[in-house]
Amino acid sequence: MSDNWYSDRNKKTDVFWKDEESTSSPLYVPMQCLEITNEHKKRIDVDVIVEERFDLFVNNVHITTFFASPKELKELAVGFLVCEGFIESDTIIDTINIENNSIYCEMDIDSQELDSLTHIQRCGITSYRKDKVKVISSSTNFHKDIIIDIVEKLKEKGKTWRRTGGAHTSFVCDQKGNILASCEDVGRACSVDKVVGKAILNGIDTTDCALVTTGRLASTMVSKAINAGFPLIASKGATVRESVELARESGITLVAFVRRPNMYIYSGEQRILLD
Repeated sequence: MSDNWYSDRNKKTDVFWKDEESTSSPLYVPMQCLEITNEHKKRIDVDVIVEERFDLFVNNVHITTFFASPKELKELAVGFLVCEGFIESDTIIDTINIENNSIYCEMDIDSQELDSLTHIQRCGITSYRKDKVKVISSSTNFHKDIIIDIVEKLKEKGKTWRRTGGAHTSFVCDQKGNILASCEDVGRACSVDKVVGKAILNGIDTTDCALVTTGRLASTMVSKAINAGFPLIASKGATVRESVELARESGITLVAFVRRPNMYIYSGEQRILLD
């Protein structure tokens, strides 16, 4: 195998933002910079993604601090709590309130147990415990062409990414390739939390869906998918050893390096239909 097998397959990314009409968004703001190319040096206006700090509280107990894009914060809270294993997807959350840069959730859950957790500043990192690996037994399957088509739509639907180059996009899709929920965020983990939260709040059964996202599939990303009950997670990016081991132990299908016409299936290949 060539030492450059990855770069040989990594085609140059097109620049979209210059060809698109600029629109206002809470996710990015215009800022001036100096553009230097082979042909010129000039000052131009470019869109720069916004990253803000948000604190999550459950029953007035501080759970975590996100560094995330300032949109879909209720979805972020619900998705994080499910993806991190604090609650199940059918847990009833009584209220979710946003005050300044704090998200307050009220629900019937043991607050003393929550208070004993370490408070970590993060954009969605997991504390997944290997002695409590959730088993994914879903018989749902997906055709390989559906997975490839959905991964390719990450750029098409990722407007904030096209405008700034600094966003991650995540989808929840069904077996036919229909996108049931879509979210963007400055952090890959927060984009997953948001799309899971959006799906749950809209009554979507994640156990029959695929989670498709941008970026590297670290073990923290795979564990989020497992906790949320997805039978499959896929990305155009790479994965890591710990993710593969976790995926095989849980039974989730792990697909990486999805680039037409190829993909790498590291776990759960029985859910990928080839014909």
